[in-house]
Amino acid sequence: MAEYTAVNLATFLVGVGLLLNGYHIVRRGREDVALLVVSAVVGTGLIVVALFPDVFQVVAALLGLELKARAILVVSNLTLFVVAIYLFNRIGRLYERVSRLNEELSLLKNAVEEGAGDGDRRQGDTAVSDGGEDRREPADGERR
Repeated sequence: MAEYTAVNLATFLVGVGLLLNGYHIVRRGREDVALLVVSAVVGTGLIVVALFPDVFQVVAALLGLELKARAILVVSNLTLFVVAIYLFNRIGRLYERVSRLNEELSLLKNAVEEGAGDGDRRQGDTAVSDGGEDRREPADGERR
């Protein structure tokens, strides 16, 4: 029978937390299913290690390593590489989306400014979200 310590409890709780966090984020529609898969794999792995602490002895034997600690290091490093690659990929896609949004916003601002015909007042200076209050400083001779 394996001995359970506070480390096992903390590992179990972190694993459950990852599973719940991945589920809630995907459920709210904020991320794609890949996040759920990454959270599920890492969370399930942590739960398995917390419940069966000697599993890395088997992993060490399968990898041909002498020490359980080396197996833990190999598996954790590989897991971190997978997560880092996922995050870099996600950041790249988000950067592309932000660039596209900036281009579209610039085109829309330009279209609004050309369509307004009023050279003194620009649409971009009006904050529509807070009731349309004009935040520009009044020019000489201009009233608020």
